[in-house]
Amino acid sequence: MVEVEKNELDDTGSDRQLDLVEHLAELRSRLVRSVAYVSLASIAGWVFYPFFFEILSRPVRPVLKSGSKFLLTGVAEGFSIKMQIAVLVGAILAMPLLTMELWRFVAPGLTRQERKGIRLVGPLSVLLFALGVAIAYSILPVGIQWLVSQNPPGATFMPSVAGTLLFILKMCLAFGLVFQLPVVLMFLGKVGIVDSRMLKSYWKQAVVGLAIVAAVVTPSADAFSMMLMCAPLIVLYGLSILLVKMVER
Repeated sequence: MVEVEKNELDDTGSDRQLDLVEHLAELRSRLVRSVAYVSLASIAGWVFYPFFFEILSRPVRPVLKSGSKFLLTGVAEGFSIKMQIAVLVGAILAMPLLTMELWRFVAPGLTRQERKGIRLVGPLSVLLFALGVAIAYSILPVGIQWLVSQNPPGATFMPSVAGTLLFILKMCLAFGLVFQLPVVLMFLGKVGIVDSRMLKSYWKQAVVGLAIVAAVVTPSADAFSMMLMCAPLIVLYGLSILLVKMVER
């Protein structure tokens, strides 16, 4: 009898170990594919670098007055800038595929009802990410204009290529990521961690938290950029309450 129970325990332990190995193998394959997506998209960013350079530099061109131009200070700075922009552009372009891989990894652990309830997570995540990037790109000229207006009188504005373009890219990426707030809260609402009543009652604390997130995520340390990010986050929080109310149990 003792031997039978021991064999049953051994079988249970083997099954659990097998499940863990299978999950780790699945995670590894998802990570490998995600790296491949970013790598291929980064190659595209490298090949079409002149096009992306034109797109990224457009928000700052209106403030380049006569005599002002982009500044390079290092021999290898051009190559370094091209490499960094290619990788960041690749991460942005590959984001829909990365979202798909994440969803396919999480979905098998959910019940059919849960998968049905959050089946819009993937498309909504991609849509909100694209919306965040578009909003960031559209308001960047205003933000850059205000920041440049704070320069001391008589100073010649000659922005660094790396600092300027990476700032624009990081702002777009940051907006795209923080615009995932409704998706995250909707998922938490579906699994029962939060509900719409809780989100309504704690809206003041949420506003403070969103302001902190905006301050941390914003690439620059100025209050103007933080407010540009915080304002749509508050609107998205209100949208999140409606989405959570739709999917909560």
